[in-house]
Order: sequence, then structure tokens, then C-alpha cells
Amino acid sequence: MDPVAPCWVGSAFLFISSDKVDLSVLYQDSQMQLKIYKALKLSLADATGSGGGCEILKVYGSAFGLQLKFTEEVKCRKFLQSYESGRLQMALVHHFQNQSVPSTAFTMELKAGMVTLDDILNKPDSCIKHIKANEPNHLRDDDVSRLEQDIRQMVLEYSSLCQGPSVQCDGPSEVHSVSESSIPSSPPLIASPPSAQTNGSPLPLADCFEFQGVFFDDRVLSTQDHDNFAKSVGRNWKQVGRVLQKTCRGLRYPAIDNIAFEYEREGLYEQAYQMLLKFIQSEGKKATISRLIKVLEKSELIGVADQLLNNN
Repeated sequence: MDPVAPCWVGSAFLFISSDKVDLSVLYQDSQMQLKIYKALKLSLADATGSGGGCEILKVYGSAFGLQLKFTEEVKCRKFLQSYESGRLQMALVHHFQNQSVPSTAFTMELKAGMVTLDDILNKPDSCIKHIKANEPNHLRDDDVSRLEQDIRQMVLEYSSLCQGPSVQCDGPSEVHSVSESSIPSSPPLIASPPSAQTNGSPLPLADCFEFQGVFFDDRVLSTQDHDNFAKSVGRNWKQVGRVLQKTCRGLRYPAIDNIAFEYEREGLYEQAYQMLLKFIQSEGKKATISRLIKVLEKSELIGVADQLLNNN
């Protein structure tokens, strides 16, 4: 038998500082720790795309930073691209704001062992080589494991409520855990957006879906969803449309090319708006928020999906 090829594993250290707050001190606050951790997880998902391949092994409190473990080279390369382009920094700002963590801007430093990767970001192959050479020699830190368990427990509890015949999945106020009770002022870690009942048509109570470890109520796409999507998807609207067309007759060839041609003068917003309008008109009540979110995840547009769910 042929020998099994070893899996790709490497690690890097990401140090983060804020111009307004001491993140090391803030992270020690029991009311803020889970919120900061979730913001970090979502930012990494934006940087690498969904589907794993990158995890947090340890959060360092003294000089605030993370040890990251990569198990897929392609996800590691995407992370480096997001780091170099500034997309990771923008994701951090966005998710920290969504979690009501006080911060306005971040300064970051990336290292693999003793090598400062910021100095060689223009040589991605060299960065990959150093990250691969710096394989982690320990498992996930106990504190990180506890935070992951807290999130999983809340997901399970909320999921069980969603399956109940007489319980509405309309928000976190009905879900209580040790972690949530310790952060009463924080936005929900497991939440359905308010628009689940005020915008779009409500679906049966058991219809929940998961995004980045959080459960939301499913519903028909609303006018606000439509507008938010067109504003945020930009030039990626075609990519989303081509994934949707696999299950939507109304978007089958040459519908997307026709939209691109007919609304070229109006710009990207109108093209994206018309594409999603065609999807909504074609699919009716099957044009749900969960369906669009799954397509955005598959297209690795995590930031757009998060914006749709948090801007309602």
C-alpha cells in the first residue's frame, strides 16, 4: 500500500493592539471575554473562508495575541492575503463593533517562531514555509476549549428550543446559560435578528439555521435583505448568482449575462439587485434567508452573510 501523505500543519502568532483600549486588560474581564473571542473567530472566518482549516490554539493575555493553527495550506494562503490586504483588520473592526467591544482601529503583527512575517509578506511562499516549519507542539489551550464549549452549549440549548412545539425561536432572552448570564449587556451570541418577525414572512417555528455557530430563525427574504445584499456584495454578485442558478430556474443561462448587459450603465448595485429580484420572483416562499446565507458561505463571502444577518 502507498504511504499516507502527512497532513499539512503549521502555526503562526497574531499579535493585536488597539489605539483606544488595552485588549489584554479587556480580555480578562469576564463580561467581555466571550464577546472578544467570538469577534476573533468571525474575523478569522472572514479571512480564511468557511469550512475549517484554521483554529485558535491559545489567546495570550500579556501582549494580546493568538496562536493560530492551520491545517490547510489554501486556507493559510487566504489568511495571508487577507492580512496583507487589510481585509482582516476591517473584519476585526466590524465584528468588534457588532459585539459592542470598544475599539476603533487595530495594529497587528504576524510571526512564525522568531520570524516576523510582516517583513516578507510580498513573498507568500516564504511565509508559508516558515508557518509550516513552526508546527504546534501542544493541543488547544484549556481556556479556549472552555470558550468553544460555552458556544457549543448555547447552540445546543437554542437548537433544542427551536425544535419545541410551543416555543418561538425569537431571541436569546429565552435561552440561558452560564456564559450568557455572565454577560448581560452583550448582544446575543445566539440570536435571531429582529427582522425575523418584522421583515419578511415568518416560517414554521422549527425552521432555524446555523451560521458561524449561531442559530437564526429562517424566513422569506425581506425588502431590507434585498437592499442590504445589493449594497454589500459588490462585483461578487455574479459569483453568487451562478451558485443560485444551480437550484433556481429563473437564473439559468443566459439570465445572469443578460442582467450584466442590461444594467451595465446602472452599476453593480442595480445588477446585484436585479439578480436577487429574479431569484425572489422565481422562487417565491422558497427564497429564504438561509438559502442565501448558505450560498454566500459556499462563495466564501462570510462578511456579506454576517452583514445581512446583523444589519436587520
